[in-house]
This record gives sequence, C-alpha cells and structure tokens, in this order.
Amino acid sequence: MKKKIIILIITLVAILIAAGYFVCISLKEKPNPKEVVSEIFSLQAIVSRIDVQNNFLIVKPMNEENEIKVIVSGTTKLTKLSAPFDSKNPPPPGTSFIPEKTEITLKDFKLGDQILIKTNKNIAGKGEFGDVEFIQILP
Repeated sequence: MKKKIIILIITLVAILIAAGYFVCISLKEKPNPKEVVSEIFSLQAIVSRIDVQNNFLIVKPMNEENEIKVIVSGTTKLTKLSAPFDSKNPPPPGTSFIPEKTEITLKDFKLGDQILIKTNKNIAGKGEFGDVEFIQILP
C-alpha cells in the first residue's frame, strides 16, 4: 500500500513539473524560427482523433498548429488520472491530494482529452511516432 502511495506521489510530482514546464514555455517569448529543439521525449496535447482499430491517436500539441500521429503499441501503458474529489466542490486552496490512477484502453479516450505522452525516442520535429512508454489522460 505504501509503495502505491509513493508511486502515485511521484506520478503527481512528475505531472506537476511537466505542467509547470509547459506553462513556462507558453509564457516565454516566441522562439526564433531558426532555433531548433534537438530532443523531445514527452508531449502534452489534446486528442483530436481516435482510431481504435489501427491503434493510434491524432493529437494537437499544446500551443502548436500541427497535429501528430501517435501509434499505440501493446506495451504502451494507458491511464487516466482523476481528482479524488468532486470538481464542483473542490477542497480549499493549498490542500494536497493524490490523483486516482485508473488503467484504461484506447476505447476510453475521448475527443478533447488533455493528455501527457512519454516516449522512449526523440520525437523532435516528427509528425508521427511510436515507441510510446505511456499516455495519461490528465484531470
């Protein structure tokens, strides 16, 4: 039980760090088009298409115009994070909580879901990629 709590805390911290990173990026000035990002291994995006039969998602990365095809394999871990409270009655500010993590299938994804994707290979500049470690639907 303690191991599950520790894993959930680590997952939450990783998500908060990733979200903070993406917020910081969006607040920065637009980069020079000549600058090229050399390595990207994670991506926060919105689901714009789901193809369950062919095991892929089309996603639109946050603050970008281009869509990307994400191929889901049998080893890709799919999970949904949800808050352990009613969103209409949230806890007071500053209250800490551990999100509930549920294993899901590709059929559980919906258009407009905000997701976090973690890959094992560099995806910088790619319009399609596989070798995805996990995809999480964010709360």
